Amino acid sequence: MLRKAEQTGHLDGIAVYTQNLLKQIPALGVSSTRYAFLSEQGDAGCTSLGRFSYQAVASAVTGCPLFRSAHIEQNADLFHATDHYIPKLAKVPVVATIMDPISLAHPEWVAGRGRGLKNALFKKTAHWADHIITISDYAAEAIQEHFAVPASRISVTPLGVDENCFKRVSEEQKLAVLSRYNLPSNYFVFIGTLQPRKNIERLLDAFLQLPEQLQQQHPLVIVGREGWSSEALVKRLRGLALSRKVFWLDYVPFEDKYALLQASLAMVFPSLYEGFGLPVLEAFASNTPVISSNLTSLPEVAADAAILINPYVVDDIAQAMEAVAQDEALRQGLQQKGAERVKQFSWEMTAQKTMQIYKTLA
Repeated sequence: MLRKAEQTGHLDGIAVYTQNLLKQIPALGVSSTRYAFLSEQGDAGCTSLGRFSYQAVASAVTGCPLFRSAHIEQNADLFHATDHYIPKLAKVPVVATIMDPISLAHPEWVAGRGRGLKNALFKKTAHWADHIITISDYAAEAIQEHFAVPASRISVTPLGVDENCFKRVSEEQKLAVLSRYNLPSNYFVFIGTLQPRKNIERLLDAFLQLPEQLQQQHPLVIVGREGWSSEALVKRLRGLALSRKVFWLDYVPFEDKYALLQASLAMVFPSLYEGFGLPVLEAFASNTPVISSNLTSLPEVAADAAILINPYVVDDIAQAMEAVAQDEALRQGLQQKGAERVKQFSWEMTAQKTMQIYKTLA
C-alpha cells in the first residue's frame, strides 16, 4: 500500500501508518527491509515479492508457504505485514496489522467485484499471522468476532498524529491556501474519502437544514477524493457548488490540509464506521473543535473532547453544528479538551508498543 501510495501521491491511512512506523523504529534499534507485493519489479528501496493474490490462493489451496519465503527467511528475523497482505511463511514469525474488519462486518460498504473471494482469503490469511496488531479496542473486539482470532493473539497500538498538525499556520499562509482553493474562512470541514460509510449525504442534509444566514456565514467544505460508489454524491456536490455554500476540494496535499483545518470553524466527522478515526486527532492537534459520530471506535478516540452525535439522525448533526457555530464558549471548551486529549497519542508511542510485540515474537 505504501509503495502504491508513494507512486500516486495519495497516502491513505494504511500508508500513513506504515510510513510513520518506518520513520520511528530505527531509533528503537530495529533495522528494516521493505518488501512489496507488486506486479512489476521493485525499486532500490523496495523488494518485489510478486503478485499477492496468486500466491495467497496457492498457499490457501496447497498449504505451502509464500513462493519467496526462503528469500525473506534469509534476510529477516520477523515479517510485519502492515497492509492486509499477510503471507504464509515457514520459519519467520509474522505480525499482521489489521486496521478493521469492515469488509467482513459490512460488505455492503466495500467494492463488490470479487468480494466473496477476497473476504474468504482475508479470513484465511489472518490465521497465518502469529500475532495481530490493530488500532483500537473496538477493532480488536470486532476482529475476534469476524476472524475468530482469540484475544490473546491481538494487541492494540493506537495511531499517532503528524507533528505538522501541531504547528500553527500563520495567517498569511492560511489566506494563501484559502485563496488557492477560492474559499471563505470559518467554515465547517469534513476530511475523508467519498464513500458510503463516511455518511456525507446526511452531513449535506444536516448542513442544508441550518438557517440560511448560518450557511452563508459558515459554509461546508468537503476534502476528499472520489471513492467507491460515490458517483451520485459527486454529482450532488458539483450541483451544490453553484450555491457557494458547499465546496468540494477533492484530494489536497498534507500541508494544505493542516492549513484548512486551522482556518475552519469546526470539523464534522459523522462516519458510520471507523477502525480508529485519525482525522479526529488531526483536528484536535490543529486546535479545531470536533463534532464526531458516537459509533464504533470514535467515542474511544475522541472521549469527552468532541460533541458526539448519532450519525444516522440528521437533526442530531444539524443541532450540533448550530450549537458550535453560535456558542464561542463551547468552541473554546472543545479546543481545550482536544488539545489535552491528543497528548495521549503519538507515533513514537505506536512504535514503542509495536517494538514490544516484535520482542515477544523474534
